Amino acid sequence: MTDQSNPKDPARIERMAADADLQAKAREVFLQSCRYKYSYNFSWLGRPMIQYPEDILVMQEIVWRVKPNLIVETGIAHGGSLIFYASLL
Repeated sequence: MTDQSNPKDPARIERMAADADLQAKAREVFLQSCRYKYSYNFSWLGRPMIQYPEDILVMQEIVWRVKPNLIVETGIAHGGSLIFYASLL
C-alpha cells in the first residue's frame, strides 16, 4: 500500500527520467505544441499568461515548499504570471 499523503515515488520518477523513449515523445509534443503557440492559451484571474499548465503547477509547488517573501518577475508580457505569483504569496 502506498502512502497517500506523499504520492511522489522517487523510484518511479527516476525510471521516468531514465526512459529515453518517453523523453523523445515529450520533446516531440513540446515542439509540436510550440508550432501552435499552445502556451498562449492560458490565463490567471482573467489576465493572459504565456506558460504551460505543467510549469504553472510546478511553480506553485516550489513556492509552497520554499515559502519566499519575495518573487521577482521579469519579462512581463500581459501580467498573468505576475498576478499568479502575487496570489501565491
